[in-house]
Amino acid sequence: MADDMGYGDVGCYNEESRIPTPNMDRLAMEGIRCTDAHSADSVCTPSRYGLLTGRYCWRTPLTRGVLFNYEPPLIEPGRMTLASLLKGKGYRTAISGKWHLGLGFTAKAGRTVDFDAPLPWLSGPLPDRVVSESIDFSIPVFGGPEELGFDATFYTAGCSTDQEPFCFIENGRFRNMSEASYRNPEGSWRSGMAAPDWVNETVDVHATEWALRFIENTHKAAPKQPFFLYLPLSSPHSPHVVADFAMGKSEAGVRGDMVWLVDWSVGEIMAQLDALGLSDNTLLVVTSDNGPLPGSLEPGAREGTAKMTNGHRAAGKLRGVKGRVWEGGHRVPFIARWPDNIPSGEVSHQVFCFTDMLATFAALVGEDLPEGVSEDSFNQLPGLLGKAMQPRPAMVHHSSSAFALRHGKWKIVFGVGEKRVKSTVGKGYLFDLEADPFEINDLWKVRPELVEQLTEQFRKIAETRRNR
Repeated sequence: MADDMGYGDVGCYNEESRIPTPNMDRLAMEGIRCTDAHSADSVCTPSRYGLLTGRYCWRTPLTRGVLFNYEPPLIEPGRMTLASLLKGKGYRTAISGKWHLGLGFTAKAGRTVDFDAPLPWLSGPLPDRVVSESIDFSIPVFGGPEELGFDATFYTAGCSTDQEPFCFIENGRFRNMSEASYRNPEGSWRSGMAAPDWVNETVDVHATEWALRFIENTHKAAPKQPFFLYLPLSSPHSPHVVADFAMGKSEAGVRGDMVWLVDWSVGEIMAQLDALGLSDNTLLVVTSDNGPLPGSLEPGAREGTAKMTNGHRAAGKLRGVKGRVWEGGHRVPFIARWPDNIPSGEVSHQVFCFTDMLATFAALVGEDLPEGVSEDSFNQLPGLLGKAMQPRPAMVHHSSSAFALRHGKWKIVFGVGEKRVKSTVGKGYLFDLEADPFEINDLWKVRPELVEQLTEQFRKIAETRRNR
């Protein structure tokens, strides 16, 4: 899973893309390419929550925005995740990359940190240094992936290259943080506690290399044991810095080079599966956690200043980008390959949401989900295998305080303004995505009866399944 890779970044989705993506393009030729797949939110944390739990994140205490640095775990103990589901069916499970769902940290002796309170840096661009230097990195984290079904772990706590602590956490323990210092890693516009060997440019290289070792070691140790690997990369999330070997590989600036690096990682995983004879019996999925920034950022610049780079359309012709409730904020590339199970060269126009992964994987391994678990997840296994199936029920899109509802070809956006929607009262937008995929022709005043029906449908979904 890439971070902020858009619908228009990948060649098989956008023939005018200025970024070479031969491995993802090959994967699409050998499997299925979904044209109407959606992340569970248009920003990082809530999208990852929806992917792993099968629930919309706005049902949790995090009703808008993302987690930052030392907030507690968002996924509560005992909640089923993709990893715990598959671990229960005999899979060896692993994560390598960006977590960004909160962790349990410990303060140093004599220091006090209120981890449950809103932290000081939320009102400004930099973390509070007193809090940062009060964390005891000699004590393992708790409440993270190790307790949510992952057997082997190698990850960063938040946004890998722009949120502290700047280090890898392996199997719950901080790596190389005994001599950590408070500094500003090159490219980041946030400072924080960082390992002495931390380099932003090589984060995804290390994550990919760890993932390759996990695949090889798992297969050699137990050739018949299935495995589940979750590889959430940092690229092409800002800051836009990239490993030397990826520089200049695209015609879309450094951000484009980072998308190329995602494709490189996909190619490395594909090659490893080929080398071990595992490709035919492995379901490989490539996607992105939400929509893109429009283009590359200058070093140290904030995301709001991003502009299109060299004519490359990161979201294709879709309206909106990362952080917006328009299609460009959450319609993402979604490619899956599973030889002998998924027809090659298949294209699916079925509506799909990240929350559907849990129910789909449960069906794949023959597991019935308990009542009240993953209430926003819908089994999409037939569609993933290229078979006919019933249309997906209504799906909710979210971005900060903005909401939209998708039902069939209809999409309703609630409230006034493009940045935020405060309520479902007042002027909104209604689009027929079948006739108007770029959300240009607003039908709100033309179809008042449909506005009323879809609004009531949204309220029913939002109010009847809360905080389970």
